[in-house]
Amino acid sequence: MARGLLTLMLAMTSPHAGSKRPATGEAVTSPCQLVCGRAVEIVALAGMLIGALPGAALAQSSSGLTFRDALAITRQRNARWRAADASVLRAEAVRGEQLALYWPTVSVSGAYAHLNDRLFVNLGSLGTATVLQNDPAKVTISARWTVFAGGRILAANRAGEAGLTAAGQERRATRQGVTTELVDRYFRRRLAADVLEVRRQALATLDRHLEDAHRLRAAGQIARTEELRAEVAHAEADRDYKKARRDVDLAAAALRATLGVDNDVVPTTPLAPVDSLEAREAFWAAADSGNPDIARLAALEEQARQGTHAVRAEYMPAVSLFGQQELLQNHLNSTTDPNWIVGVAVRWDLFDGFGREHRFRAARRLEEAISLEREGARRDVRTLVEARYDDYRSAVEQHASLETSLALAQESLRAESRAFAAGIGTSLAVVDAELALSRIEVGRLTAMYDMDVALARLLEASGKSDRILDYLDRVSGGTTR
Repeated sequence: MARGLLTLMLAMTSPHAGSKRPATGEAVTSPCQLVCGRAVEIVALAGMLIGALPGAALAQSSSGLTFRDALAITRQRNARWRAADASVLRAEAVRGEQLALYWPTVSVSGAYAHLNDRLFVNLGSLGTATVLQNDPAKVTISARWTVFAGGRILAANRAGEAGLTAAGQERRATRQGVTTELVDRYFRRRLAADVLEVRRQALATLDRHLEDAHRLRAAGQIARTEELRAEVAHAEADRDYKKARRDVDLAAAALRATLGVDNDVVPTTPLAPVDSLEAREAFWAAADSGNPDIARLAALEEQARQGTHAVRAEYMPAVSLFGQQELLQNHLNSTTDPNWIVGVAVRWDLFDGFGREHRFRAARRLEEAISLEREGARRDVRTLVEARYDDYRSAVEQHASLETSLALAQESLRAESRAFAAGIGTSLAVVDAELALSRIEVGRLTAMYDMDVALARLLEASGKSDRILDYLDRVSGGTTR
């Protein structure tokens, strides 16, 4: 197609494609032909580029994706990640609202009235005196500034700051949870693809084994039971292969949901053992100081403490400055309505039915409850780090054990296949060897997947999920991940 378009453009724009001279027979190119030829060339090139764009976009959307790039996409498109950012922005707005308590309040008010008649006073022999003309109007600006509230304003602002800190820690917890979810779903998608390849190779091996069984059965070298055993093994391998394909589709859908994309992506970061970590005690110390749940409870405890201070401040008086200035007045009696006024106001609640005492006790109990919850969370997080570190070590040990068995299983399959092809082995031995090799290969891949996921969960429990790339880069030297 591209060659045809190129030929058409050359034909339209060639200097020899015009009319011939009457005398010499040479071709001439008119200005109209030159302009039209350039236009056709531009249109054709534009059509080729436009036609190539969807294919390029499709190729890009279905191309491989490293874990580093997947993490970057998740940070931009994941709904939970973005919702956590929105929650922090809301907490910042609430914090700004508390800061407004330090400033005065300025307002403008106005009023207009229409009466059926003017208001007047009958003075007897002196006649009448007008008190209020009809259609009176007034516009006033006023200000009030609380200069002392017994510490309530300071406590409210410190509580707002603690609430902002708690929201930030909640965002950290959400981000770390999403990171762990990405590790799980990214490497599950990679595991499903690798297992699919193992199943495909096993099916191909049993295809050849079934052909050999048919050939040997036709030659009378094996019994019918050996041929049937090969057929059953082939059917089971085919079923496992189809199930592996469905697992790939399911894992791909889960990964797309975490990434926040619609097109399928192919993980290119391989499953690899991360078999070198710090000591268990290092993760305990990191969790005690960096776990977002513990830090969030600490912020909530500080917020409850400031709530207690705010209730205690209710026993103190509140002092405020106020002022008022008339901006406009019409048909009003200025002798009874001052033009401006300033003053100081004091309010001191001496008794409110013991409401403050109950509020103070409730605030103290809330502070104690959050403190106890924080202490319990510290013990729970320590236990969680212990369990997830053990999960990681178990996956490492499982992978090491399967690595030693892999070479033996491969050699056993080769030996049994050669023996069966020579007519001195049995179909059962070949099938058992193939199943053993597939089982070890799948177990080895699963152990590496378990290591990656256990590492991500350990880092989440210790509050270090933002370092997941550093740990994964240890395997490949920071070049492929």
